[in-house]
Amino acid sequence: MLFEQIDKKDILRIVRRNVSKAKKEILATMLLAEELSNPLPASYFSLLKERVSEGVFLKRLGFGTKEEYNKARNRISINEKNYIFRLTAKKINYQRFIIIDREKIFFGKGNVFFSSEHKPLIKVFSDYFFYYFRKGKI
Repeated sequence: MLFEQIDKKDILRIVRRNVSKAKKEILATMLLAEELSNPLPASYFSLLKERVSEGVFLKRLGFGTKEEYNKARNRISINEKNYIFRLTAKKINYQRFIIIDREKIFFGKGNVFFSSEHKPLIKVFSDYFFYYFRKGKI
């Protein structure tokens, strides 16, 4: 199956379960204005910190302004060499997603969420991520 829809009420629980299983790498995007106005629970960020401290690489890409980036960076302070958080101002091209070990993706548009293990789809999202990540600013 290319992808499956996930109920909005279940998405955070399912993503957390998969983040806790990450072994190598987590790639995540966020719209910074949304992250600041409606943040995910602190327990989610504690889980990310735990995974990073256990050696998982976490690469986050924030779409927004430098001011929004600085506020988000100060909220989630992870001081590990395997954590990189970059900024891009190209909000028009924003797509929300998280990729776990390049084996599973969760993505959403509006209030509709999906997951997939389809390798070609994950590759498209990974290529998108790294295109903006390489150009991003710290």
